[in-house]
Amino acid sequence: MKRTVLVWIMVGALLLGFSQISQVLAQEATPSAEADQETYIHVVVKGDTLWDICEGLYGNPWVWPKVWQLNPHITNPHWIYPGTKLRVYYEIPKFFETVTAMEETAPEPEPQPQPEITPPPPPPPLPPKAPALTFSEIDQVGFITPFRPKGDGVILGEERQRKLIGAADKIYLQFQKSAETETGDRFFVFSTSEMIKHPVTNKEVGYLNTILGVVEVTELSAGFARASVISSYEAISPGDKLMPYRKRSGEITLEAGDEPIEGNIILAKGETFLIGNRQIVFIDLGEADDIKAGNRFEVFREPKAEGPFSSEAKLVISDEPIGELLVLAVEQETAAALVTYALHEFTPGERIRLKTGK
Repeated sequence: MKRTVLVWIMVGALLLGFSQISQVLAQEATPSAEADQETYIHVVVKGDTLWDICEGLYGNPWVWPKVWQLNPHITNPHWIYPGTKLRVYYEIPKFFETVTAMEETAPEPEPQPQPEITPPPPPPPLPPKAPALTFSEIDQVGFITPFRPKGDGVILGEERQRKLIGAADKIYLQFQKSAETETGDRFFVFSTSEMIKHPVTNKEVGYLNTILGVVEVTELSAGFARASVISSYEAISPGDKLMPYRKRSGEITLEAGDEPIEGNIILAKGETFLIGNRQIVFIDLGEADDIKAGNRFEVFREPKAEGPFSSEAKLVISDEPIGELLVLAVEQETAAALVTYALHEFTPGERIRLKTGK
C-alpha cells in the first residue's frame, strides 16, 4: 500500500514539472501575455528576411519591427538563418497597422525654393573667316630692289663641272666672310637683271631678282661648302648668288583696298612682252602706297574713240576691264602679283586700279 502511494506521488511530481516547463516556453514565445491563438510558428528558409516575410504574409513589409519584437531570441533583425523558428501573427495587430499607415502617408516636406541662377551669356560669335586662296609656288616669286644685291655667297660649280645645274645635283659654294653658315642651312639661289625702266615714264625702277632654286649645305670648310640642290625652278649656273632661305606662306588672305589707287604693270616674270592668265607680274605700287598681300587690282584701259571716220567716231565712256591681279608679295615701292583673270593678253604699261570691294 505504501509502495503504491509512493508511485502516485512521483507521477504527480513529473506531471507538475512538465506543466511548469510548458508554461515557461509559452511565455518566452508569447511576450506581453499574448494568446497562442493569435500567432503561429514560421520556419525560416534560405533567402528569407523579416522584410520579405512580412511582405509575403501581410502585404506590408513595414510591420517587420512588430514581428522582431515577438521573437526576442533574434538578436539582429538583419541576420536570420534557415531553420530558425519565428513566431508570427495570423493577422496584423490593428494598432500597429494604423501606426504604419500613418507613417506611410506622412506628408513629404515641402521643397525649399532654390535661388534662381542666371546662366552666363553665350560667347560672342566668331568673326567670319576672311576668304583666302593658296598659291603653292610662292617660293618662286621674285622681287625688285632699287640696288643690286650682293648676296651671302655664290655658286662655284657642280661636282661633274656641268654648266647647267638642276635638282639633286651636288655643288660647291663660297660664302662671304661675314656670312655665318652651318651644316643644314638652306639658301635661295637667285640671279639679278640689269636696271629696269618704267614702261610709261621711262624712269629707273630697280633690279629684278629671280628665284632659281633652293640648296642645302651638307659640308663646311673655311668659307667653302658642299651643298645639294633641293629644288630647281629654273636653270642654275655657276656665278648665281645665294641669300638665306625664308619659307613664305602660300595662303593669301584676300584684302580689300581702302581707296581705288591707280598704277601700272612694270613687267612680267621672264620679261615677256605678252602677259596672260596665271603669269607673275610686277607693279609700281608697294608698301609706301599701303598695298598688302591679298589686295586685288583691276587691269583696265582708258576710254577711246571708235569708228571708221572721225565724223562718225563714238566715245567709249566707261573703262574697259581686261583682267585682274592678286598681290602675292610686297616691297617698299613695288609688288609681285598673279594674273587671276585675263580677257585677252595685255602688255607692260597697262593701267591697274586697286579694288575696294570684296
